[in-house]
Amino acid sequence: MHSIRVLDPSVVGKIRAGEVIDRPAAVAKELIENALDAGSTLVAVHAASHPERLIRVQDDGAGMSREDALLAIRRHATSKIETADDLSRIRSLGFRGEALASIAEVSRFALSTRSAEELTGTQVEALGGAVIQVSGVGRAVGTTVIVEDLFFNTPARLKFLRSREAEIRVLSRVVWNYALSYPKIHWKFSVEGREDTDLPESGDLLERWQVLYGRGPEDGSAAFDHEAGGVHVSGVLGAPEQARASRDHQTFCVNGRVVSSATLGAALRQGYGNLLPGERYPLALLLIEIDPALVDANVHPTKREVRFRDESRVFQVVRRAVEASMRRYVPSGISFGDAGAVGETRPAAGGYGSREGDASTPAGAGTEAGEGALLLALETAPLDEPTAARERERGIVEESLGEPEIPILQLHERYLLAPIRGGMVIVDQHAAHERILYEEARAHLYSGTGASQVLLFPRVVDLTPAELDALLMMEPHLRRLGYEASLFGERQIAVRGVPASIPEECAIDSLKAVLASVDTLGEEGEAPEEHIAKSFACHAAVRSGQVLNPVERRALFDRLFATSLPHGDPHGRPTYVRVSMEELDRRFGRR
Repeated sequence: MHSIRVLDPSVVGKIRAGEVIDRPAAVAKELIENALDAGSTLVAVHAASHPERLIRVQDDGAGMSREDALLAIRRHATSKIETADDLSRIRSLGFRGEALASIAEVSRFALSTRSAEELTGTQVEALGGAVIQVSGVGRAVGTTVIVEDLFFNTPARLKFLRSREAEIRVLSRVVWNYALSYPKIHWKFSVEGREDTDLPESGDLLERWQVLYGRGPEDGSAAFDHEAGGVHVSGVLGAPEQARASRDHQTFCVNGRVVSSATLGAALRQGYGNLLPGERYPLALLLIEIDPALVDANVHPTKREVRFRDESRVFQVVRRAVEASMRRYVPSGISFGDAGAVGETRPAAGGYGSREGDASTPAGAGTEAGEGALLLALETAPLDEPTAARERERGIVEESLGEPEIPILQLHERYLLAPIRGGMVIVDQHAAHERILYEEARAHLYSGTGASQVLLFPRVVDLTPAELDALLMMEPHLRRLGYEASLFGERQIAVRGVPASIPEECAIDSLKAVLASVDTLGEEGEAPEEHIAKSFACHAAVRSGQVLNPVERRALFDRLFATSLPHGDPHGRPTYVRVSMEELDRRFGRR
């Protein structure tokens, strides 16, 4: 058994640095917070295409003297607090005095700064936490920090970084979260090889929000302001139809600090009530102002999380604030929060795959028999029933549905029912359409280009920086699906063609959903084609709550049983259930 020993200070330093700095985005976060604490009116962030190689943050804040600059990179040296009592009334973003020391410990570090009281600035250079040079420098008031070769001396940490695209996405999200939360600050953000972003000081939150998420007559985003129980909540809430597949576009800011909070996330979601489907998340910016004594910011090494003394009170205040703002979407005569299936709407009848008010031709109407590409042998998770039994069941259903007079009914705009030999079959309309679109998309992605419907008037779509990056990366795959799009502005694209098998509005929504799913691309070794096909099919398929006419119901049945694996959707859920006469007789006591 090995004896216990005290670790060398250099080892301790690297362990501590790993707690605070785990990726390039953490460097950007800490340096941005320092710049904000310094009272900056301009913050400029630059990163190399591989952000671990170079991150530079420049500000015009108060700056530091030579003595303070040297102390700043020592561990637990800070100007924010003096005594333990100060921890209960923290107003600054930084307070531990660990950030610069932790960054310098695992990088090639340079700090250049000058205060208003100094005639010349000071430059401090460090390597692996050791100061190697201190010199005078001519510069304006403010601070510039350059971090190069992050984790050069901790190669194990370097190996755990994700792809450069993923790291840039996370870093960009950090910058955008603070840019949204601090609209009165001039922000500049650039990444090597990409177009720079310049956000001058803005008058209000909504104006800054619209720079990122776009504006237009269909954009229902609105600012709100609410105060109760000593908690002040303000911000911007996206319209329900802008909801995304992940929480990545939700920004929570508590006393000026961008945080991750399960409490605030749950309150936000509950505030939207039944206006959202169960697996969709609203776009939101929530700014919480609360007495610092009632919130603990010292619960996480990276200060990403906070703990409220009265979680229940904060939850209720935020939920009610969001709920009050969402009342504008509730039709008159309907009480907010009525019971019902979450997210189910009842649009007027249209083409299947259509959205409310869409009178497009049914996607299944007039479908030709030549869909041989759909009969590819697809790799999918095996279902529970033995294959032989499933094939017999499929044969019975197909044989029965071969008779054109067989009626197909729709139950609660969710299930399709049809009598078959020896019983009846019940089809989940969303899961069935998802299986159809998945096989179509997969065939196009692997073996050819799908038919594209040219739009009479190109659709201009606003994208976030992350979505634009995803578009550039996925463009060849999207083109094979049938999309035709080109850059139209700084963060806009003009969509000139969409897949011919789904209506225009549905195609645009599905495009944005596919782009938003890029963060999970490649997880568990899944091929990009598989990921895109599944994401596209899931978001383009008809929804529960959509009315289908008899022609559309029949087309859905015919196309489902023309697929290679009609028994389940791409996620393994069943697409149909067969109920035998024996089961019905037993239920009614006939057996």
